[in-house]
Amino acid sequence: MKYAAVVISITAKALDHVFSYAIPDRLQSRLNKKGMRVSIPFGKGNRQIEGYVIGFADSLPEGIDISKIKEISDILEQYPVISEKRIALAYWMQTEYYSTLSDCMQCIIPKKVKSKTYKCAYIDFENVDIKAIDEIIAKNNKQSRVLRFLIDGGSVPISHIRGFLGIDTAPINALVKKGIVKTEENEVYRGNYNTARAVKNSGFELTDEQKAAVEAILENDGRPVLLKGVTGSGKTEVYLRVIEKMIERGKQSIVLVPEISLTPQTVDRFISRFGDTVAVTHSRMSDGERYDQWRRAASSEIAVMIGPRSAVFTPFENIGAIIIDEEHESAYKADQQSPKYDAREIALKLSELYGCTVVLGSATPSVVSYHKAEAGAYRLVEMKKRVNLSPPEMIVTDMREELAAGNRGIFGRDLKEAIKRNLDEKKQTILFLNRRGHSTFVSCRSCGHVMTCENCNVNYTYHEYNRSLMCHYCGASVAIPEKCPECGSEYIRYFGVGTQRIEQEVIRHFPQARVLRMDADTTREKNSHTEILDRFREHDADILIGTQMIAKGLDFPDVTLVGIIAADLSLNLNDYHSGEITYQLITQVAGRAGRAEKPGRVFVQTYCPEHYSIQAAVNGNYESFYEQEREFRRIMRYPPFTNIFFVLVSGEDEKKVYRVIMTLHEIMRRYNKKGDFELFAPTPAVISKIKRKYRYRMMVRADDTDRLKKYVLYTIEKLGAHMPLDDVSVNISLNPNYSF
Repeated sequence: MKYAAVVISITAKALDHVFSYAIPDRLQSRLNKKGMRVSIPFGKGNRQIEGYVIGFADSLPEGIDISKIKEISDILEQYPVISEKRIALAYWMQTEYYSTLSDCMQCIIPKKVKSKTYKCAYIDFENVDIKAIDEIIAKNNKQSRVLRFLIDGGSVPISHIRGFLGIDTAPINALVKKGIVKTEENEVYRGNYNTARAVKNSGFELTDEQKAAVEAILENDGRPVLLKGVTGSGKTEVYLRVIEKMIERGKQSIVLVPEISLTPQTVDRFISRFGDTVAVTHSRMSDGERYDQWRRAASSEIAVMIGPRSAVFTPFENIGAIIIDEEHESAYKADQQSPKYDAREIALKLSELYGCTVVLGSATPSVVSYHKAEAGAYRLVEMKKRVNLSPPEMIVTDMREELAAGNRGIFGRDLKEAIKRNLDEKKQTILFLNRRGHSTFVSCRSCGHVMTCENCNVNYTYHEYNRSLMCHYCGASVAIPEKCPECGSEYIRYFGVGTQRIEQEVIRHFPQARVLRMDADTTREKNSHTEILDRFREHDADILIGTQMIAKGLDFPDVTLVGIIAADLSLNLNDYHSGEITYQLITQVAGRAGRAEKPGRVFVQTYCPEHYSIQAAVNGNYESFYEQEREFRRIMRYPPFTNIFFVLVSGEDEKKVYRVIMTLHEIMRRYNKKGDFELFAPTPAVISKIKRKYRYRMMVRADDTDRLKKYVLYTIEKLGAHMPLDDVSVNISLNPNYSF
């Protein structure tokens, strides 16, 4: 082949097409597979950029001037970094998520990182006289200590020898000169999970429900399986048995979990069953660590990959199963990047390409998924019983009554008494609040001025640990003003409640309690999640306070009490998902209580106990919640009964942003003469300014997904032809997880 079809690494829309490059003679024998990563000259300056070969040809496409064809400079890896099926996936993503092909391919392929090598030393037994080794060992000097260290150690990194023996490289170099020791460069994989901590476990006897679930999944009738199992019903054991069967069949499996559920406890369950055939990837790993795990998967050194949504792109070519735990989680949709992919949809596309089984597991399935199961698109498999456990006792505290009784504190009287009793009985407690920080906002009691971020039109949150006001959108941090910047008053007060505030109140009411807090502030450092959970598991603390990251995947046998501090907080979201989110959170957090022989109790504190999502969660009745939520969405014309497209325009010049979105609205109105699409007037976004950029949104609604997509994309194309969009961003999202 003389020419290669190349996708370049530049993601600009104007360059979203395939380029032809000549293959020089020196690369002809090596550049022979689709999916290889190459270095190519690009543009007038011929700067070197990355490209991906997606095809070969003996001649150029018609109409291309051969004199303008450039040569590929080099091959960056000697093997394909993306398979033909993954190239097909990239093309599908390009259309499905209105993105460039380059964006999609770079989403699938990890960033190229230089391999990490260690210089190692070893004794050259084949070419050295044993007597020479014995003579040096007998001298009892630094060289002899090195030889004793290496005699049974094989090839050992020189840095390890120096560190262990407390020496420099001089004695090692002397042994190399004598021909007794040789050195070599050995590559090491970064980011390997420590399998030593996991105890080998072959599992336990399955319940009848679990057996039926495993059998149903392994049947693979071509439909995704929605595994609806109450918390504690043993879904993880079902996943393990399915993976076990896949490994027996010579197949590989991907296990997706929300990032906040990717705890050592979760991973250890898989490691204890499958050992070092398991790899883990997540966002806190470095590019090098993630790249090395990708390479392990590509070379079939592992059979199971566990990770958040990006793990769906693990380069297994013999996939047997993709398991998506907590399938209802919004974290599976990438709303803040391009392409705005949904890992659940990617898994379903991979199922088409590879014929693998997709399992969507949850105690609280999303309304959309359950609706698909009702319609027969998904196969519904249910597990309704906890394994050898009784459901926790649910107690609702109406905080309006607490206030009327003179209790103005964070804790209801019953919860406070229950915490005291748990401490006396040496049992553990989890307190949950879906908000971090100390206080929701800081304001002046004299004039009412609220301290607001200058970059974003959101309130600062007060953080006790560094006594600062912080914006959770742009990260800006400012000192607490001594006087109100508006009126000069000294009456600055903190309102609302956050996890830090709960921690302070716990310490004030229960000074004898040992307390841990787990939120975005206390888990900034690498491995901090692991350290906090290990301490709690080892009973270094009596009470664990946290946000969503403690709501899922945790299994502590001595946790008999869970307190949900503000159960209705998520009901106040400006989002049609608010009832669903509230039901799911309460149910998931409640599942942390009573997971061993000891019975559990859950206190649900709320100002809105009559809301159907709270009532259904307290009574453990998903069907009741689903029926009422489904009817609400049907009446209000929300998904799954229709489709909503959000268009978000943002930029630093507010007038320009407003002008652009109003022009788009007019173009959409002009091309909607038959009224097939329901147009809503442009409004400021829910957060109308982030990082100094003003944000306006517009919503379009229609039943037909494909027609809606084409309509929105066509009108945006007309907008670009009508006016320059250089200094604004136009983002679009179909049925997003939250309102823009």
